[in-house]
Amino acid sequence: SDEAIKRGDVVVQNGVENPGPFIEFVKNVQDKNEATLRITGYTKEGDPIFHDVEYDGSKFGFSYDDSHDKFGGEDIGVTTDTCTELEQRETPNDEIGFYLKGCSKETEHPLLELSKEQWEER
Repeated sequence: SDEAIKRGDVVVQNGVENPGPFIEFVKNVQDKNEATLRITGYTKEGDPIFHDVEYDGSKFGFSYDDSHDKFGGEDIGVTTDTCTELEQRETPNDEIGFYLKGCSKETEHPLLELSKEQWEER
């Protein structure tokens, strides 16, 4: 995860590490500025799972890449979607969840959950 943080990724593993790039991404979306983001999560065996989001000022391109998951079975690879909205809402565990909505293939794509402290520090 140290390598991912050095690259500027937001790392999701027992909470969110390096939330700064995500907060900057949200600000760019609110200002209708183009932005890109990579969220890196890990399987319990330590293999990376990548969530890449690109915002062009009006819509989101989303990709989910679990091709590095050695134990993921035959369905691993990269899936993509296009979405129209970034929604934030409180989660049952009292955090702020962020979701891509209005997507062409799925109802929504969960991105990450920030503690209220992480979100308010922005």
